[in-house]
Parts: sequence; structure tokens; C-alpha cells
Amino acid sequence: MMKNLKYIKSISVLIVFVAALVSCDSDYTKLVKSELSKSQREDSLLFNIKFGTTREDYYGICFDLNKKRLVTQGVGFSVQYIIKDSLTQVPPRDITMYFYPSFDSTDVVKGMDMEFVYPGWNSSIRELQSDSLRAHVMKILERWYKGNNFMNVNTNERDTPVKIDANRRIMVLLEDEQRVLVHIQDLLHPEYRHKGVSINKDMEREQGE
Repeated sequence: MMKNLKYIKSISVLIVFVAALVSCDSDYTKLVKSELSKSQREDSLLFNIKFGTTREDYYGICFDLNKKRLVTQGVGFSVQYIIKDSLTQVPPRDITMYFYPSFDSTDVVKGMDMEFVYPGWNSSIRELQSDSLRAHVMKILERWYKGNNFMNVNTNERDTPVKIDANRRIMVLLEDEQRVLVHIQDLLHPEYRHKGVSINKDMEREQGE
């Protein structure tokens, strides 16, 4: 129950944050316009899961990953994946990632939510805190998702790292002292589309297919 309440709270904060982003006439908005004017699409998420993947196919992919012992069942409906972070930390340190997609009314993936934590987190160990973890997570995400670097967007009196590549938006939020949340969304999906921002017609046509 507590996990569900925290999830609901996180979604509420995300909705407010996205609303603030849309209202900004800033470098962020300029980047959105520039990226959506491109003809390419960026739909890749994780493990062959993409924007538009059906619910049935998603569970099939996760079943195969579990069978290969690449992932395990996480908290609630999430899937757990252990990252051996040798990219940004020496010696390598494990990072636990939970991921769970968001589906639209037609049961296809419109976004992906991730939660990152250090196993054995301790509030007294400085390098295990979420603000330190966030720096490592951002570097990992930039390696996974090629393209632009993260930019800081100031909304609600705080800076939030945001990365946009064509139609794919990635936001990194601090949930608390322990957890880092990542939200990946398809800016071509009606639920995330920016009003007043023109979209490349080829991309829009592909979205409707």
C-alpha cells in the first residue's frame, strides 16, 4: 500500500512538472521544436521494448528475459534489473533498476518509468545518496540513449535534467534520499504532445500507422 501511495505521489509531481515544462518559452521549448522538426524517430526503450509495443508483447519480452535470468520480478508490477556500473564507478558498483511501462487506452507502451537505487542503501553513507546516484544514472542513460546530452530545466524552483532526442524525452527526478526516478515519454503521443509545437509530417504519419 505504501509503495502504491508513493507511486501516486510521484505521478502527481510528474504531471505538475510536465505542465510547467509545456508552459516554458525557453531553451527547452526551442529544443523540443527543433527535435520534433526532424524526420527521424527514437522509439527504443529497453530490451527491444519500444514506444508502441503492445501489452501482450511486453509481457512476452519480460518472460523471455526472466527465463534467461537477465531480470527478476521487482516490487509490485515492476521488473528488476541489476546494472554492474563499470562505466562511471571504479571499482564497479551494482545499481538496482526497476522498470515498468505506462500503457495508453489502446494497451500500447507510451512511456517507461524507471527507479534506480543502490543495494544496501544506508542514510549515513554519503556516496549512496540519491543526488550522487543521479550523476551516475545520467551518464549511464547518455550511453544507452545516444544523441543530445541532458540539459537542466528550471521549473517549480528546481533544476531537473531533461534529455530530448527527436520524439523521446527523458526526465530524471530525485524521489527522496534513496531513489532516483526516470520517466521516458513519447512526445508524439497525444498525452505528451506540446501544444503549439509543429511536428514533422513524416513522423506524425508514422505515429498513426
